[in-house]
Amino acid sequence: MTTKTTNRKCAHCLLDVKENSAVKIEKDGETLYFCCHGCLSVYGLIHNAGLDSFYIRRTDWKEGGVDSARISDELFEDDLTEADGECSLDVVLSGVRCSSCIWLVENFFRKDENITYVRVNYATHKARVRWKKGSLSLSDMLEKFRSLGYPPMPAGKGGRNSVLEEERRDYFYRFSVGSFFAMNVMLYTFAMYAGYFHGMDDGLKKFFKLLSWALATPVMFYSGYPFIINSFKSVRNRVLNMDVLVFLGSFSSYIYSVSAVFGDQEVYFDTTCMIITLILLGRFIETGAKLRHSGAVTRLLSYQPQTVRLIRDFEPSAYAEGRLEAVLIPVKSVKTGDFLEVLPGSSVPADGQVIHGESEVDESMLTGEASPVFKTEGADVFAGTSNLNGNLVIECFQAGNGTVLSRIVKAVEEAQAEKAPIQNLADSLVGWFVPVIITIAAGTFCWWYFRSGSGLEGLMNAVSVLVIACPCALGLATPLAVMISTTKTASFGALVRSGEVMETLSHINCWCFDKTGTITRGEMKVADIYDLGSGRTLALAASAERFSSHLISKAVTDYYDGEFLPAENFREIPGNGVEADINGKRVRAGKLKFIAEYAEVTSEMREQHDYFSAKGHTVAAVAEEDELIGFILLSDSVREEAGYTLTELMKRRNRVLILTGDSRKAADKLISALGADGVECLAEVTPFEKAETIRKLRQEGYKVAMVGDGINDAPALTEADAGIAMGKGTDIAIESADAVLMRGDLSVILKLNKTAKKTFTIIKENLFWAFSYNFIAVPLAVTGKIHPIFSAAFMAVSSLIVVFNSMRINSKD
Repeated sequence: MTTKTTNRKCAHCLLDVKENSAVKIEKDGETLYFCCHGCLSVYGLIHNAGLDSFYIRRTDWKEGGVDSARISDELFEDDLTEADGECSLDVVLSGVRCSSCIWLVENFFRKDENITYVRVNYATHKARVRWKKGSLSLSDMLEKFRSLGYPPMPAGKGGRNSVLEEERRDYFYRFSVGSFFAMNVMLYTFAMYAGYFHGMDDGLKKFFKLLSWALATPVMFYSGYPFIINSFKSVRNRVLNMDVLVFLGSFSSYIYSVSAVFGDQEVYFDTTCMIITLILLGRFIETGAKLRHSGAVTRLLSYQPQTVRLIRDFEPSAYAEGRLEAVLIPVKSVKTGDFLEVLPGSSVPADGQVIHGESEVDESMLTGEASPVFKTEGADVFAGTSNLNGNLVIECFQAGNGTVLSRIVKAVEEAQAEKAPIQNLADSLVGWFVPVIITIAAGTFCWWYFRSGSGLEGLMNAVSVLVIACPCALGLATPLAVMISTTKTASFGALVRSGEVMETLSHINCWCFDKTGTITRGEMKVADIYDLGSGRTLALAASAERFSSHLISKAVTDYYDGEFLPAENFREIPGNGVEADINGKRVRAGKLKFIAEYAEVTSEMREQHDYFSAKGHTVAAVAEEDELIGFILLSDSVREEAGYTLTELMKRRNRVLILTGDSRKAADKLISALGADGVECLAEVTPFEKAETIRKLRQEGYKVAMVGDGINDAPALTEADAGIAMGKGTDIAIESADAVLMRGDLSVILKLNKTAKKTFTIIKENLFWAFSYNFIAVPLAVTGKIHPIFSAAFMAVSSLIVVFNSMRINSKD
């Protein structure tokens, strides 16, 4: 006599496990079964952390035990960065089965007081976690992921887009099987329809029914497996989704047809097959579109070579004579300070500075600028750009995840993961959409059954209701459009941090611009020195200015070629100037009104200052103690495209202002040079007064964008509805600005503004289509106007319309 072994469900991973071989524990008078000690360990960890609600929250869980795969910790070093007393790590998590996995990871990590930030992206399974430097090691952090049953993989080792790729491949296989059998079912269905009109032998008709049943079964249970399994999980977790509608529609017609095989009734296996096949086709195309656009920016990383040519102990003369040889090393081994040889036709492996050679470099993949840039000694080059026609030797100053290219990819990934505010409307509706549709379908069946007395007619109409409803279109309306638009803006040289910023930019009706480094090139040069007799104007000014990073200070110190005088007690007064003690005396350099607070300024001196300003110079006054000793005259060229850009913004019914710290006469000179009539210019304003100006504009009802250099204009950039920083090489304020212009071309703002408006228009079109489609289609299905097969086609087409409409963002117009 044999005893039947009872199967149990693992309390953690839900796999079937034999009772006599399971790991058992007693909890609250109940026996819990586990398939292995790994699942038991994870369950204990979750329970002890007070996160048991994870097991209630989880939906669409894919059964599977704890993954025990382990990757060497050393492979994660490229994904670890340190800054501002914090460590940051990016990993791709394996074993993520549903959205509750994301909830569990984030809440588990938040319970550690040393961890300051954690976020997991469900679309890519990529996690980012930050913690206080020194509190936890890299190994400690990786072990936290492993202990929860989600082994981490290096983010740079092919983890990106793997989820979408796997999903698309699975849809392809299931669609291929479904379409093959569905076509055969349709052939036999047509034959039976023909027999209905012209007569058919009962035996042959019975055979065709049985054959259709046999052919429809793999479609129902293999091609339709994702809908079946997800529906049961959805119902079990009391969270109904789109798969429930597809399953109920296809399975209802399948069960009815099976019963009809044994009676003298028509079968509808064709309905079952076509519902599943058409929806799989729609999802395959939809996933392909998402994959193509989500990978468009991350593929930029492939421009970096896998190996680099390292030159040890570089000497220009020895290299020129051919006495130094380069050795090949992996790109991940490159460190700051390494000397790298870049041959013609190869890609630059890291951010660095040219120290030998000259060549043209194609930076289009980084900045969107088509023309090659000539590079010679002292020029900066960036990872991923292409060396065209000359040998270069560069000294690396940033490698790995610290390069501009890597930071761009991170910024765009974050933008695509963020929601736009308008998406909240769709999210709130999708939650109750499916239950309402199921209720309508049940009501449809009952109404038709009592009206006509025919269960078949009621069933077919109810199936049409279930299948034609489409919450997918609502869910796709915003995120796909944001994904495509942020990819497009990155392609022409503008980084946008989030979908919310795209929505904000579409509403901007007032544009404020900083002058230096924004309207002008920011390449200040000393034009002349006007000394009032001391002979020390330049020497004193340069000795004090050398501690400042301001553009004017840099221009003065670059112009001075003498020995700097010892300076103490340096202080920078934002928007006014600098001061320091030199030879025991207080030296000040900056705006005349700042100098006038401490030194005597005669009317003749003011007239001289105003004369220089009227000529278009930026004038820095220099004083020693209470004596004004001279002026330094500086000039800066206006960007060629600045006037056109400001004029175009005004043509689009925007208010445009320039905010500058220069004098009124210098500001008037700038407006004249721009040739942009109607532009307002506020002169002699400090960075904090700029912020106050923007605050007042917002109080007046304007939606304000501030464009500045991202450093001195920080208060104004923060105060504006949208802060746009002019990027400049490694000084790009990617982490702080709402948007960053990667190249010094103001006309990019016009493209950015146009793309933002187009994106928001398309999002509204998507939502309008999704709402109107369901308002029209569902009543038609209720009244029996649409056959279930056409319902499935319309539902698939509904989602595809949203996909293709979103792709219009990339079109040229």
